[in-house]
Amino acid sequence: MRHQSLFSAAILGAALLVGATACGQKKITECNQLIEVINKGVESLNKTPKGGTDPTGANELKSMADAMDKVAADAAKVELTIPDLKKYSTEYQTMAKDVAKAARDMAAAAEAKDLAKINSAQAALDKAVKQEDPLVDSINKFCQAP
Repeated sequence: MRHQSLFSAAILGAALLVGATACGQKKITECNQLIEVINKGVESLNKTPKGGTDPTGANELKSMADAMDKVAADAAKVELTIPDLKKYSTEYQTMAKDVAKAARDMAAAAEAKDLAKINSAQAALDKAVKQEDPLVDSINKFCQAP
């Protein structure tokens, strides 16, 4: 039940390519702050404890949920003034919370050995995770634009 591999390598520091005008500098700074939070979240996710002796994978799912809740909370703390970037941050936070909820639901279902709930939670997790790549692409595109 390794769902962590579904996440992309996150955003690279591409925001540095933006022009260095006064308005551009603000955009660079805000993009870099958001990108840093997202990248740290992905790194944290990749470091979560692996299944080990837990055959259900519930502990790994709970760790993943905690990591995603943290990245959502950390992204919410980034002070953004650019409306488009605020929108992307809010969408990323929502996606991260959706992943966390689905992972917790799946962990609970796995512990209860409830196949129907496992399948339902898996579908919700897949749906939430599929939002990540397009969202990261949108953030990158926005931050690289002049």
